[in-house]
Amino acid sequence: MLAAVQLPGVEGGYMPRPWPVASHDSDFDPYLAGMPTASVRMFRRFVDMARASGPVLFELQNGPIVLRGTRRIFAGVRVLDRGLTGRLNMMRRVEDPRLVKAEANAKTLVSYHYSVTAISDLDDEFQRWLDEAHAVGDGAHLPR
Repeated sequence: MLAAVQLPGVEGGYMPRPWPVASHDSDFDPYLAGMPTASVRMFRRFVDMARASGPVLFELQNGPIVLRGTRRIFAGVRVLDRGLTGRLNMMRRVEDPRLVKAEANAKTLVSYHYSVTAISDLDDEFQRWLDEAHAVGDGAHLPR
């Protein structure tokens, strides 16, 4: 794990991190220890989906794993016995049973609390949400 990581598009190429950053999939093992196989499968699928959205840093915080783009945090995930829970930052309102709570987060962002309890919940629609959240993490919500 690294204290600072090189990140393309960031002045100087490095962003200091107050939290350790996962550099290998094995860095997630403490978060998965003792969890049901179904929750571990969902987490691995979530990580693959997040990586498919673009470059991402996984900050290993006390409890959640926070996902950061080049500009800001865009999502978080926590592994539970019943599945996954976390947050996604998007630029629009979305209605879906997996999005259990929405909060205004700045003028242009909505922070959603999500809950998924089956691998099928991590579908193409969830991938689109992660793609949009990742764009927020890279500053898509900022005026140009």
